Amino acid sequence: MIILTGPQTSADERGDLDEMAGLLDARLTCSTDVVWADVTAFYCMDGWERCPLATADVGVARAFGLPITRVHR
Repeated sequence: MIILTGPQTSADERGDLDEMAGLLDARLTCSTDVVWADVTAFYCMDGWERCPLATADVGVARAFGLPITRVHR
């Protein structure tokens, strides 16, 4: 399972996140069907550092030992 996080504090950012998830065939970390133990790839969009939700997602990914791939808009 591929998951994606990124900045999500505005409607535009959430739209960008949804669009990128579609392009990557990824689920968003906030999806209700994400099982972290099943995650095989973790992507984060530029600007994730300024969003508390995305920062938490990256922390969980690191705790699971997942490599983190940055995605540019």
